[in-house]
Amino acid sequence: MTAGNPNLPTPTFLSFQEVKRAAKQYSADIFTAQQSIVNILGRHEETLIKRWLKKTSTQRQKILTTAFPGIPATHRPDFWATSKESQIQIRQGSQYRDCWLLPSLNLEDLSKPRNLLLFLRSRARNPPGTFVNADTNSVHLGYVARALIAPYLSGYTMLLARQNTQLAYGRMISWDEDPEAFEMMSTGIGLQPGEGLQVMEIQQRKMQFLQKCTQLILQDLPLNETGAPKPSVPSDNIFAETASSQWPSLTQEIEEAPYKVPDPFDMARLRSFIVARRNEAEDNIWSLREDPSHFQDAVIEWSDHRQEKLLTASGKSHPVLRQDVFWERVLSNLVLNAYTDLVSWDIVLKEVDHLAKIKPPQPNNTTAGQQLSKEFSQALAHFEYLIEQCIKGPIGNWKVAMVASPPLRQLYVREPQDPHSTRIRVASKTSSRKKGDHLLWLLEIFLQDDQLFLCGLENVCDELEREIRSNQASRERISPYIAHLISELSLLGEIKRQIGLMTPGPRILKVLEEDEKKAEFSKKTKLLKDIFEALTGAHQNYTSTGIPLSKYNYPSNKRRTLATTRTMQQAENNLDAFWSQIDENCSKRTGKSLHQLLDGLLKDRPLQRTADWVESDSKLQHRKENIKLDATSSQLAALELQNRTEETVTATYLAQEKQKPKTRGIPQISPSTAAPDIAPTNDDKPRIFEVSKRGFKVFTTLFYMPTEEEPPGELPWSEFLSAMASVGFSIKKLDGSAWIFAPVDDEWKQSIIFHEPHPGSKIPFQVARRFGRRLWRTYGMSSDNFRRA
Repeated sequence: MTAGNPNLPTPTFLSFQEVKRAAKQYSADIFTAQQSIVNILGRHEETLIKRWLKKTSTQRQKILTTAFPGIPATHRPDFWATSKESQIQIRQGSQYRDCWLLPSLNLEDLSKPRNLLLFLRSRARNPPGTFVNADTNSVHLGYVARALIAPYLSGYTMLLARQNTQLAYGRMISWDEDPEAFEMMSTGIGLQPGEGLQVMEIQQRKMQFLQKCTQLILQDLPLNETGAPKPSVPSDNIFAETASSQWPSLTQEIEEAPYKVPDPFDMARLRSFIVARRNEAEDNIWSLREDPSHFQDAVIEWSDHRQEKLLTASGKSHPVLRQDVFWERVLSNLVLNAYTDLVSWDIVLKEVDHLAKIKPPQPNNTTAGQQLSKEFSQALAHFEYLIEQCIKGPIGNWKVAMVASPPLRQLYVREPQDPHSTRIRVASKTSSRKKGDHLLWLLEIFLQDDQLFLCGLENVCDELEREIRSNQASRERISPYIAHLISELSLLGEIKRQIGLMTPGPRILKVLEEDEKKAEFSKKTKLLKDIFEALTGAHQNYTSTGIPLSKYNYPSNKRRTLATTRTMQQAENNLDAFWSQIDENCSKRTGKSLHQLLDGLLKDRPLQRTADWVESDSKLQHRKENIKLDATSSQLAALELQNRTEETVTATYLAQEKQKPKTRGIPQISPSTAAPDIAPTNDDKPRIFEVSKRGFKVFTTLFYMPTEEEPPGELPWSEFLSAMASVGFSIKKLDGSAWIFAPVDDEWKQSIIFHEPHPGSKIPFQVARRFGRRLWRTYGMSSDNFRRA
């Protein structure tokens, strides 16, 4: 109990009669309000929709404020309340109870065109038991923060889910009289009576709020009339012109979720996200091995987010910055992260496929009150544990990188280094709570495990994405690397949310003991341990071939000349040498190369390499045409032309052998000696897409072939999105910088993830070329597939 700690709240103990009486009243209020809304929508839904959509944001807010005096202003007011009170103040009795109890009732979200209409439809057309889990989960933050304490009654289980009448809703069954009563509560099918009352209060407040909103919108109409209802307005017609963006987003889905019927567990959707993320990890490994500019950019990005870059309070830099040990840390972490990233997501994918094989008969209709099989429940528990462990990786990277990221580095200082430890201690110059910096407060939640647990990973990612999307100043304070981490954590948070959709309700008893989950996790992640042992330790010595970074200068964005070709080839050779040493060291340590150790996780791919310089035929012809012939001696002119031609051919041969000519041209690619910049066309006739002028320019840039001309410049992200949509990709924005592109055509079943440039809006040419290579590897796309409409 709470004796001895006055800061912890004590629950209220209720009698059976008190709970029964309260439940009866709540049930009557809920069903009465619902029936009133059903009657109103049945006769005036079309009018209500038209009126609501025509109103300005200010007019909508006036209606909402009248229906709910004191309604919170901001999205997720429970987060706002968390930042306003200390944990002691919250537990002693928060003054913001409605913020914790009803976070979905707020002006920011409900004054948008769609959300109130979605809310009305879902709650009017579905029994209240449909929303039990959703309403329980909506107050997660309030429960964990101890701002909300459910009253307590022992010996009974309350039933809400699948109780579709006013009399049955909230009924209680005794543990003594029904042998299954306690098990129903412990497995989440039923609720502890006090928690059930809190859910009923939430639903009562929501239904009465919606009832008042309909009355205020239609206040001049006779709402108590009787008669046959009018036909329902189709949902597609309602929301066709209310979309907030051209491209759907995960953020929008999460924002609208509290106002819709709870989504079923969508295994196919979840798998498409995981497959795309797993393949992105594989592509990253090949890009690090193949593209010197990508490797160089990645090393610089990782080095810029190391805490050694922080200054002390007196302005002193870390001593290791002038030593090879700094770059050893950067390179080892980069390589290790790339390979463990692939292995981790591959394990996640296999577990999802296993869940799909043993899923219950109605996997997409799991609702509160439906029991799961023991086999599936245990598999789901193992999967949930796996995701929790996977979250630790990017959280660990966040704890190192966020405080050291260039836009935020000036807010932190490095404390004096302990000479007997490599651990770096960091202090904040100013408390984000005292400063009132909402973005920084959100970013720092990831640094504190207890705060992250309190708020919930998916909730923090949701709020962080909203802050970045709505505030340009906040967006500019997020580095591209941190934006990538937000994408990673958001996807893992979405998987956690999907797992919650599969469980029938809050559980009391564990499905599996921690030791069982740890043992299974250890067995499935043995490869991760092998990779870690192979890539860490003094035996690697990454810096011997990894630095200086200038040797990876790769001018693929420059006009091709003999000099640029030589520089590119040398950079590729340097990169090959770096990876060859890693593979050699791995073989010495494990008896296998790094890719053999992965046991087929990486598909074999030829590395694309720059071919030797060959002068173009057009340049040779240009030389011939400019030879000055002596008009009085055609024979002498012919002899001179022959000699010049022979000299040119000889010079071309020497360019291939010695690379010393001073002429210019384009590199001719020979499939037998080097992989092409973009894949050679297949023997089969390529599929042709007719695209607009702008779309053709986009794909010409993505699949650019090197010439003497200057390469294209930056590519606007918006034009890339439009071009991809024009060739049959459905596009959805995830949180952070990630976007997922899903082919509509059955021929291309695999989705792919690309990252939006951040904080700018244009894709650099070198990055666009990497996009093109990934499209080729995934779908076989090349420049041959596109022509102007």
